[in-house]
Amino acid sequence: MSKKIEEKINKAVEVFFKKNPATEWIPAKVMMPSLIKAGVFIKDVKKGLPLRKVLRLLDQNNALDSIPLAHPERNGHSTYWYFVRQGGSYTPTEPINEVTNKQKAIRRRESSDEYYLIGLVNELLNTRASHQHTFDFLLGDYHKNGKTRTELPLDAYYAEKNLVIEFLDKSNSESINQDKMTISGVTRAEQRDIYRKRKQGVLKANDINLIEIDYARFDSDAEKNLSRNMENDVTLLKEILKHYIS
Repeated sequence: MSKKIEEKINKAVEVFFKKNPATEWIPAKVMMPSLIKAGVFIKDVKKGLPLRKVLRLLDQNNALDSIPLAHPERNGHSTYWYFVRQGGSYTPTEPINEVTNKQKAIRRRESSDEYYLIGLVNELLNTRASHQHTFDFLLGDYHKNGKTRTELPLDAYYAEKNLVIEFLDKSNSESINQDKMTISGVTRAEQRDIYRKRKQGVLKANDINLIEIDYARFDSDAEKNLSRNMENDVTLLKEILKHYIS
């Protein structure tokens, strides 16, 4: 992650507490207008999600001390983020609710490498992707009944740019049994390749641009998860998307 981002966040938080001497702590989302003004983020999404992503990444990398006033309030799988004045005290006031399975699934997706990269692309293109987008003209093979077909999901669709982005499967997807036969009479690996080529052909026929991005182009750890060096990742994405960045 770029040190400049952390420095800008620290500066904005410092200025906030100087202007509000009676305030001991604030929810992290309160800082979003100041961070947007400072150029850290382009816009707010879901009441502070861009900031929460940065804090989560630092937390995962044991680097949260680079933003010393950030305070995580943990409750099981949930984390609520606050900024606490240096030497100040913090009293939790937000309700801590039980997390549903659906919420857990959403959070897993939000913390995935795909979601992370799409978030960076959103910033670069200054627009939001439609995640797992489908078209009624892009369909999978027939189901067992021989009558119905499922619309094939696309990783990210940018209507304003007439652009679809697909991330190529990681090599560690081999942990799933790729030799298992599908309803179509081919293995999962063969089915994946068939669907990839179908997406390429159908999107081209409908004059929709497609960019396929290979995870292997980004720095990864031993488990093939992205290292998430934001500065390097943004540089690479700028090159990949150079024809679409205004």
